[in-house]
Amino acid sequence: MISIFFLCALCVIQHCYAFSGGAPDLMCDDMLPLHIVPPQHNKHPYKISVNQTEIKAGEAVEIEIAGDKFKGLMMEVRRRKDATGKFLLDEEENDFKTINCHRGKKNTLTHQNNANKKNKKIVWKSPNVPGKYTIYATIAKDGFVFWTKIPAAEITVE
Repeated sequence: MISIFFLCALCVIQHCYAFSGGAPDLMCDDMLPLHIVPPQHNKHPYKISVNQTEIKAGEAVEIEIAGDKFKGLMMEVRRRKDATGKFLLDEEENDFKTINCHRGKKNTLTHQNNANKKNKKIVWKSPNVPGKYTIYATIAKDGFVFWTKIPAAEITVE
């Protein structure tokens, strides 16, 4: 009986931390983590802001995530329903990586470890298509507390 309990507990723990290396591309559309608990629906403790709300096509903007510590992140900048643009990461970056979603390249940002992160800045380069773009983020405080597809800030590309 104890061995069955131990095996079940191990499966639950492994499932919660199965993506500690980042979100898989199967999450591109709904941005919903495959955790064993549902997402939070209360107000999240994070502020996602940009250093510019209007830029020219092909220019970059800095996105900041401030607030409580977090372990997991998936971020997309969308025009209509698909992620677009490109996240630019320094070679020394060890908290985040990019994945390819919606037939794009490096257009989705995700964590690459489950270490605590706080007050992080990220650079996103806009596509050469003018329009209004919205930043969406899924943020996991830990494996049991997370918020999905938070509409965060808007960027106008001219």
